[in-house]
Amino acid sequence: MALLQIEALTVRRGTQTVIEDFNLKIDSGNCIILTGENGSGKSTLIEAVAGILPIQSGKVMLTRPFGLTLQSGGFNGDELVSERVNHAAQASGVTGNTSELLLHWNLNHRSHDRIGHLSGGMSRRLAVLQGLMPGYGDEPRLCLLDEPSEGLDEESVNTLLTDIATLRARGHAFLIATHDSRLRECATTLLDMDGNSSDVESIREKGNSPQLSIADARISVSHWSSILDRRTMWPLLSRGLPLIASILVFFALLGNEVGSLVLVPTFLAAIPALSSLHHSKEARAGDWWSAMGGRLFTVDPLSVLLILISPLLTTSIFGIEHEGVIWVVIGIPFVGIYLASGAIHELAMKMPRAEAQFVPLLSLILIWPLLIANDAISTCSDTSMCSDPWPSILMATCIPLIIWFALPIMHPRTGSN
Repeated sequence: MALLQIEALTVRRGTQTVIEDFNLKIDSGNCIILTGENGSGKSTLIEAVAGILPIQSGKVMLTRPFGLTLQSGGFNGDELVSERVNHAAQASGVTGNTSELLLHWNLNHRSHDRIGHLSGGMSRRLAVLQGLMPGYGDEPRLCLLDEPSEGLDEESVNTLLTDIATLRARGHAFLIATHDSRLRECATTLLDMDGNSSDVESIREKGNSPQLSIADARISVSHWSSILDRRTMWPLLSRGLPLIASILVFFALLGNEVGSLVLVPTFLAAIPALSSLHHSKEARAGDWWSAMGGRLFTVDPLSVLLILISPLLTTSIFGIEHEGVIWVVIGIPFVGIYLASGAIHELAMKMPRAEAQFVPLLSLILIWPLLIANDAISTCSDTSMCSDPWPSILMATCIPLIIWFALPIMHPRTGSN
């Protein structure tokens, strides 16, 4: 049973072709160890197969769900250990007593701690555990492991080797990028990135690894993000603070003469990145969720509510006469700006080097809906609302919504899609 089939895969990084016309088939029970020097493309292959890196050409046919261990962890430090294990289990399509897995990996005594409070070695154990998670189920699955033994103590390496041997005997398969020769004890094939391969005999004895039941895989990025929102209060920090700070500055400088600048605080509250994108930047948590098939774009109801009421809040502070319903409606274009800004930041994160992209410069176009919304009140007196602002409000709403809908077609093609 083939769990992974790669045909004529070519992957570029910048101007360099790292993988060219690569073919590979992994059947149930195989354990492929990727070998080669630094820069030979081992991690690139793992990430291209997982759907993290865009591919130039070729096909990747991968049985889902699968497991993934990244070198950088793939989780947020504000998550609890037990939460991360449960998210990994849901995404991997397994269910059962996950506390048994924590005990197996000697993490049970830290189950209610934040991941950021763990030592490097314990954090690495957790990353390996989530990569092996589908293998603890009943149905054959593939586990992609990138340098899994890096940072592990000797006891944890032995647990890793025994689990790989045990899970392989149950029909699961592994594709492992590593420099650690100890992992060759579990290998059935050594594959050098230059194309040479050799079949070997696994010498590691299987043990008694935990076994969970199969369930429907569930990707819960929104639930994951909402937990972190409540724990870190990020929506209020990223949107509430700019809103209040700008109102105070304008009030101090302009008083009741704020004029058309009355909508600027709402704009500043609308343009920060979505909280789910913020949470996903740490330790490549977003890459792990993307590989599992989740979309990082999640709408936060608290942010939407804050943006909707912020024009009403601003006009109340500046003493501008208003009809409450109309000023709430004025907030609708800024909800559109919130969605469009989120789509722009999501596109930036999808690029090969997220922190080096100029995609966020597209955010400048969002000033246009702000100017149109300002036009809805520009013909009014200083203390009243226009009698017919609806055409301008409609146009100011449509522009960011078009950006929100259109940007996903620009996302780079990956092996998983």
